[in-house]
Amino acid sequence: MKCGIVTPVGPGHEDAYQRCAISVDLAVKNSMGPFTSVVKIPVYDLEGKSGRSAARNLGIEKANELGCDWIFFLDADDLMFDDAFKNITHLVDHYDAIWGLICEAPHRNLDEVKLRPHQLISTTVISDILNVDPYLTLQMGHFIKTPLALEIKFDTDLNTGEDFKFYLACWSKYKCIKHNVILFVNVRGNHSTGPRSADGRQWRIEVEKQIRETRAAMASALNNRATVPEAGVPGVV
Repeated sequence: MKCGIVTPVGPGHEDAYQRCAISVDLAVKNSMGPFTSVVKIPVYDLEGKSGRSAARNLGIEKANELGCDWIFFLDADDLMFDDAFKNITHLVDHYDAIWGLICEAPHRNLDEVKLRPHQLISTTVISDILNVDPYLTLQMGHFIKTPLALEIKFDTDLNTGEDFKFYLACWSKYKCIKHNVILFVNVRGNHSTGPRSADGRQWRIEVEKQIRETRAAMASALNNRATVPEAGVPGVV
């Protein structure tokens, strides 16, 4: 199997991406896990005009063209964990998308790597994603089968929250897991800038709206199923 590492490179992140790319090389050297090939797919948007969603969508298309079976989304200011590929070896045959623990470090001191406290540790059900603070559930660094990413894609109309909208679409339709392993290190405090950037408050407002809408849609679907009579037994629900 082949894995493509899709990385948008926005304004001010050229140097950060060099460090990011090295981390991918080191992980590959350590172990490719279930993969026979790993290819880096940077997507440059150095003026920030296109935005992360468009860049990631271009990366998805490129990964598909290159014959990648899986994609890992890794932001340019983040780092691949040494055992990332090895850590999913036992999972790729059972799931369509794989998240790991939220692991982070300040960009000025990468030796201070730690797990985010109080986070959701492991789950395979969307109800957990909908009922836990989104800051404590999922992040961008995750594996997903390429055909699924190609089907869902990222919403280019959103300047923030496009990440969580993608996650919710995955968890609503496919077999997903957040597992008790580390896949990448989220490097904090070195965000890209540009006309389509946003802050944490804006992200939370958008994501909490998405969660409410997903809950409502799921409740409506359950209610509709509950009121459909069984075949051949009129009036029985």
